[in-house]
Amino acid sequence: MKADIPNIGKNIRFLRRARNWTLIDLARKIGIREGPLGRIELGKNSPSAQVIYSLSRALNVSTEVLFANDAQHVELKTKDTDASSNFIAIHPEPDKIPKQLLAATHDIVAAFHALEDICNVPKHAYLPLSIPFKPDYQGMENLASSIRKYFGIYDGVVFDYFELFENLGLRVIIFQFPRDSKSIDSFSIYEPIYHNAFFFLNSKNNPERQLFSLSLELGALLISNQSRLQKSDLFETPVNKKESENQRPINAKRAAERFAATFLMPETAVRASVSQLGITADGWSWDLFLRIKHRFGVSAQSFLYRLDELDLITGKLKDLLDTRIKEFYSSTGFQEPDSTRRCLSPNGRFFDLFITAQNLKKSKQELIQIQDIEKKYKIDRK
Repeated sequence: MKADIPNIGKNIRFLRRARNWTLIDLARKIGIREGPLGRIELGKNSPSAQVIYSLSRALNVSTEVLFANDAQHVELKTKDTDASSNFIAIHPEPDKIPKQLLAATHDIVAAFHALEDICNVPKHAYLPLSIPFKPDYQGMENLASSIRKYFGIYDGVVFDYFELFENLGLRVIIFQFPRDSKSIDSFSIYEPIYHNAFFFLNSKNNPERQLFSLSLELGALLISNQSRLQKSDLFETPVNKKESENQRPINAKRAAERFAATFLMPETAVRASVSQLGITADGWSWDLFLRIKHRFGVSAQSFLYRLDELDLITGKLKDLLDTRIKEFYSSTGFQEPDSTRRCLSPNGRFFDLFITAQNLKKSKQELIQIQDIEKKYKIDRK
């Protein structure tokens, strides 16, 4: 029996690269020569039934994955809880990911893997993505502090978080999400084999929203990895009780939100900014509030909540500013008051690798395909 499904070669190459195998590696595992396997990947030859069976065994996937229109989608759905999974959807869960978004990320992951292979660069992250923590609000603040130390930024204010993440090997991709994904700000995938992740952010959102989404995804990833290691949902235990009268019971979503807030706005840094200017809890003006929030690159709403958490603003003044912020968001379609001052470098690693690959003058056909993906999904080159 012959396989004439056009996607099979593309899927084999995608799954092979996801496992960090060369063409020779996979050819040896299934008992054929490199040349014939290469022609199968390029869609020039069709694999026999025996080769399909051998590929399924070697890649540890069902034949359904090999023939799928979207191999990553099928693998996420079928192997999501398996410790040997090569792709683990972190946020949102696989069944909640719109098909067009998943297809887009499939193509982008394949393109990124191809560039890493062409340039012969490491695919692993240079910071731990599995760190023990106590599953409560203070535990999430401590976790955020630990991650900032691993990044080497401690309590400092960071100018470009995209560059910070990419310098430690993490993959951050900003592109225009499909129409069926309007309600999703971000999406992330963990790759256990590389101890690394892909973070996808919607280019339609402003920088403040993108930064919070990126931090939220990192928090969700750390929570997911630790839960998987301990083989339990860390937030289903009795620790879900309130830590104080003004706090809601914690769950995984709120835990990730607390991580994001404290990662972007460390308590020490916020208190230092406020005390250096002698701002009292009842001394905030609208202009002063916006000037300080710009330092942290967060939304006005997020900064106001953080001030309230740290008791740096009175309840009355907090309510007044909250009303003004919401009115501004409602009238402008969620633009930021006083515009955006944060300048970010989107997709730096992706295009650095692409330019490097061009200079190597090899795999020209694959570079053309990658360029097509860039244009198709409007991956920002700014």
